[in-house]
Amino acid sequence: MTRLCMPDGACRGIDIQGAQTGATTAYTPGRDGTVTVDNPQHERALREYGAFPANLGGRTRGGYRCPACGFGSYVKACSRCGGTCERET
Repeated sequence: MTRLCMPDGACRGIDIQGAQTGATTAYTPGRDGTVTVDNPQHERALREYGAFPANLGGRTRGGYRCPACGFGSYVKACSRCGGTCERET
């Protein structure tokens, strides 16, 4: 399950048509401007339209940052890629 932000604040939603059944799934952002996507193919399609992952980690001032992927963390082990994070100043 992934939370994505729509590509523009004016975007009211995106409809994705399934490849196997042809069923249409509507992704409409909630009050926080994000959509929750369960299907990996739909996630890929939304990213092609310009949707991007929501930054739900909060501030990391004084925490750690992974040099490999740039993910901010409060602990030394990166939860995104598994690398070792460095102390942020």
